[in-house]
Amino acid sequence: MPSMAQNIPQNLPSIQMNEARTDFATKKHHFWIFTPIIAIVLVVIFLLYHTAIIDAFKGIGYNPTPDMWAVRNSLHLTSEGTRIFNATHPILASRDDFNMSCESHDEAVSVLGCYTSDRIYVYNVDDDSLSGIRESTAAHEFLHAVWTRLPGLEKSELVPILEQVYSEHSESLEEIIESYPVEEQIGELYVRAATQIAKLPDALEKHYAKYFTDQDIITAFYASYIAPFNELKEQITKLGSELETLKKEIEKRSSALDARVAAFDAAVGEFNTCANKAGCFASSYAFYARRAELVTEQQALNAENTAVNALINTYNSKADVYNSSIIRSSELQSIINSNSSTTQIEE
Repeated sequence: MPSMAQNIPQNLPSIQMNEARTDFATKKHHFWIFTPIIAIVLVVIFLLYHTAIIDAFKGIGYNPTPDMWAVRNSLHLTSEGTRIFNATHPILASRDDFNMSCESHDEAVSVLGCYTSDRIYVYNVDDDSLSGIRESTAAHEFLHAVWTRLPGLEKSELVPILEQVYSEHSESLEEIIESYPVEEQIGELYVRAATQIAKLPDALEKHYAKYFTDQDIITAFYASYIAPFNELKEQITKLGSELETLKKEIEKRSSALDARVAAFDAAVGEFNTCANKAGCFASSYAFYARRAELVTEQQALNAENTAVNALINTYNSKADVYNSSIIRSSELQSIINSNSSTTQIEE
């Protein structure tokens, strides 16, 4: 019987179990090293871009109406601007919906839009004479959304530039900016600078370029819709001044004419009385000379009366235009006011 030793193979294959186990453990160890690093990187990315990330998710599913789609496209927003715009889900709101969403109940003020709870509402003003009003309002409220998203440091850097703009355009900005609470004034100035002022400091234009590919288009929308209001306002002011001047002149000349007519009537009565008395006039020459004087005065009075009547006709014509302008201004104010009967425009 052969021995057991002869049946045992002399060259056994090496077993790699320990080595393989060691490799796995090493790979697992490396994985746990990189996991915290990846987590830290993701946290840093989120901290730096969390607003953009949140906005991207908010904008998912936003499906504007065709009219709002057209408004959004007309603003020529950058990708960053589009992301913020979509995140706020802007809508063109009818009268009742707008008043409910924006709490617009003040009949003395026309509120064209509002930004509330990170939503944009634009009053759906659809009138050909106010071209650009919806676009301008949408841009206005969009910039409020942008301002709330700006880091505090960036806001601080913009403040002195905005104050410079305010000082240079205080005539057009002061009244409306001062009507806001102090804590809201810089934000409102930030919005109005972009939508109403065509030429801005380079640093500010560079800033707005992050959101608009052409800011001139934005200011053009405002200029377009506000033009009819400004033209009517200027016309009413101009005509009002002219009417006041004409009124004073008519009153002055009418009063003087009345006095001259009274004096003339007395002179004619005296002439007629004298003409019927023998010897009242020293000669026929004196009679005809006095008569000629009265005829000349009568002609002058007739001419002055015609002139005064012409002034009255001019006054009445201007008054008709003046009244029509006031009516048209009221009509436009009513169109843009969800509560009607307004005296002031505010976006």
